[in-house]
Amino acid sequence: MSLINLWILTAIVTVYWLTQKISAITENGMARLDQMAPAQREVLESLDCPTIADTAFVPPRPLNQCRVALVSSAGLMKRKDDNVSGSSSDYRVFENSWPERDILMNHISVNFDRTAFAEDINVVFPRAILKEMAEQEVIERTAAKHYAFMGATAPDKLQENVERLASELIDANINTVCLLPV
Repeated sequence: MSLINLWILTAIVTVYWLTQKISAITENGMARLDQMAPAQREVLESLDCPTIADTAFVPPRPLNQCRVALVSSAGLMKRKDDNVSGSSSDYRVFENSWPERDILMNHISVNFDRTAFAEDINVVFPRAILKEMAEQEVIERTAAKHYAFMGATAPDKLQENVERLASELIDANINTVCLLPV
């Protein structure tokens, strides 16, 4: 299996958890530009989307050789931490041993429903599922630490901290990152 298969598996697991935890998804459940107030739609449509020039492709390795860390954009924080601001470019670190009950979501979008997260953290931060995959030897191992950024941050503001996190992951001998956009 490849890294792409891991991403697909993550998507399947997320969909599974969502369908188990949310009884119905209504037509209005997703924020849509054509349903927003004109002023809000204009602001969103006027935002610049940066072009990332130096993208790299790395051929995926077999899944059972993957040492996997999670990186979420859910604005997660530990219960004892200060709030994550909407424009924050830093990231939070979550040790595997940190109890799920002490991980909170500080995502700021008014269009985001936190119901599924409140019922099961694995919807946005599937540490338990990744642990099961490691125990079943589907993956080589899970990272000792996982990470979360605030998703509402402009990508150009993230560059310095993304590079720092990449170095930290390399130093920890992590060879696969599962990106979890929220």
